[in-house]
Amino acid sequence: MPASPEISFVIPVYNKADVLPYVIRALAAQQPRPDAEYIFVDDASSDASVAVLEREAPAALRMVTVLRNTGNAGPSVRLNQGAAQARGRLLCLIDADELILPDAVALMQQALQLHDADMAHGKVIRSTLPPAQIVPAALGSMPDCRTGDRPLQMILQGRGFVRMTWLVETALFRAAGGCDTRIFIQDETLPLRLAAKAHRLVDFRGGMTLAPQTTSHLSADKRQQHHDRFFAYYNLLADQPALPAKERQLIAATCASIAWKAVRRSGLPLAQFATLGAYLQGKAGMAVSAGFLDRAAAAFRALPGIRQAAPSMQPLLSPSAPPS
Repeated sequence: MPASPEISFVIPVYNKADVLPYVIRALAAQQPRPDAEYIFVDDASSDASVAVLEREAPAALRMVTVLRNTGNAGPSVRLNQGAAQARGRLLCLIDADELILPDAVALMQQALQLHDADMAHGKVIRSTLPPAQIVPAALGSMPDCRTGDRPLQMILQGRGFVRMTWLVETALFRAAGGCDTRIFIQDETLPLRLAAKAHRLVDFRGGMTLAPQTTSHLSADKRQQHHDRFFAYYNLLADQPALPAKERQLIAATCASIAWKAVRRSGLPLAQFATLGAYLQGKAGMAVSAGFLDRAAAAFRALPGIRQAAPSMQPLLSPSAPPS
């Protein structure tokens, strides 16, 4: 077996055949070419995604693995599945419809070293153009970024962390237990769980990837989005009771805010007056009661048609580093 690479790219894929050739091309255009492996995890795509990956990725990239699956389990499960096979010291996690800028990985790697950080996040620039019309341009120099040794507080008080452009230490990902596989979409759970275990975060203010116009987005389902956002925060509270009081208060307030939005926009079966009161309490910096959060959780569980991964489809991480 070849020596372990420095970076493992882990990319979950679901019905992205139209954009994958351009994603692969952008990966191959990285400057300088990284010492990397590329793990694409297909989530039972119904289009030609697997055929595109197996035809084009090995021709453009070294050390390519394409993982096929027979059931659709969601990106949280598939990210963990890919990360369990990763051999690199670092994980580069991007969505299968993001065109990464030519020097993005090198700059993010430099930033980790410069700031002694274990996780870095780059913003995604949304484009109205189709992928064939987008030509990612190199940044040329280190872009503006902010760092902090309270990563969870940065995530809780910031915006723009939900799209994936992450470079993180593999050891951190495994210490955090990866994504919460009780939740279908990883957008909120991944940064929260990583930040709760990290010692320093680098947040790039500018874009590191481009998201072209595509037709398929899980986040378009607002009911699913509200459900998964709520449980990303609620589960973190339940799973990590030793979190500092400031962070717990912020997390509870975010839960109340999500519940209030879901009552108004997604038909969440929860009393409007009580939910508005909890939202206003959280917004004012007051404690949101655990009892309200439990009632909100029960209401979210009662929503019909929410997609969740079957327990049998939740792969474990490395046996030597079980999920926390």
